[in-house]
Amino acid sequence: MDVQAHLRQCHQAVQRWEEVVTACRLQRCEAWEHFRFSQRLQARRRQGRRIRCVRNLQMLWQRLPGRRWWVYPRSSDWWDNFVMRIWGEEKWLENFRMSSPYTPHLGRFLPAQATMGDRRINTLDQEDCCSGIRSTFDWLVDALRDVLQRQRTEMRAPVSVERRVAVALWWMASTMSYRTVAHQFGLARSTVAGIVVEVTRAITEALLDRVVYLRDPDKVSAG
Repeated sequence: MDVQAHLRQCHQAVQRWEEVVTACRLQRCEAWEHFRFSQRLQARRRQGRRIRCVRNLQMLWQRLPGRRWWVYPRSSDWWDNFVMRIWGEEKWLENFRMSSPYTPHLGRFLPAQATMGDRRINTLDQEDCCSGIRSTFDWLVDALRDVLQRQRTEMRAPVSVERRVAVALWWMASTMSYRTVAHQFGLARSTVAGIVVEVTRAITEALLDRVVYLRDPDKVSAG
């Protein structure tokens, strides 16, 4: 009797253990199914939000007015037809405030110290220094062309190197703001600001060592 009772107790314990294991498995399955259901529900909600966002954007896009211009129309007639064709050397000197360190008839540079207003000029008189302002501008444009030249695209033509250099020189020679210079040359304010930085950097990197130098290094070193 004791053996049979012990066997019954063991059998009942095994049954209870199997029931516990089965219940745990059912709970794991239910938890997994609940997790998968929540994941699918969140995915559907995200997809619904994306669809609503796209629809709202489409509705806003349809309500927007049509674009009038790709580039705001501006006129460059003052630069193209007046400055480049009519202005003489006196006007260039008056407005661009450029001296003439480059003399085409001598084919060389004067030292950086030998500017038009410097009394130390002995080799050339003032008339010679004032005779090549436009030539100096043309030389400066040619010297910076490889750095400042921009590629022409199908959307619009780039700002010419001549106008880039003129914008930078005009801004340096005057107290005008970017807005005024932009209206003067028919450009945007942001374009003028970028051109000033680009031309200044190009002059510093390409021409500083070629133009600015000491007249007599040995004398300066000796003190």
